[in-house]
Amino acid sequence: MDKALIITILILICVAVLFLLASQNQRKEKQKAISRMLNSLEALKAGAASEDLARRRDTIIKLDNILSKSLQYRLSNSGLCGDNLKLIKKRFKKNEYERLWEVHKIRNKIVHDDLDITESEAQEAYKIYNMSIHRILK
Repeated sequence: MDKALIITILILICVAVLFLLASQNQRKEKQKAISRMLNSLEALKAGAASEDLARRRDTIIKLDNILSKSLQYRLSNSGLCGDNLKLIKKRFKKNEYERLWEVHKIRNKIVHDDLDITESEAQEAYKIYNMSIHRILK
């Protein structure tokens, strides 16, 4: 065999191996990102049931941030939460999608209108965020 042909084959094999290694690393990083979001989500469960109004309000804001990050992750963009919600509508049943929009609007009212939220409202919002984020990250 010609030396040039052998060198070319060896270079192609090296490139293929590097590509496979990079691909595996990307999958691991994606799984880490998903795990971080889901761990953050679980850590907020107690905040939704808190008797402390400030903690409940902070929990809803943080839940919406995780929702936004999960949407950006799924859609591979850096869009706003509301814009991305419109793009992912087909992943949800109509009533689920409407409930998700409602909790997102509650978050906006907390931030912009200083809305107070009861324990039961916060717990219901947590359930909706939890279901939605898990569905988005599937």
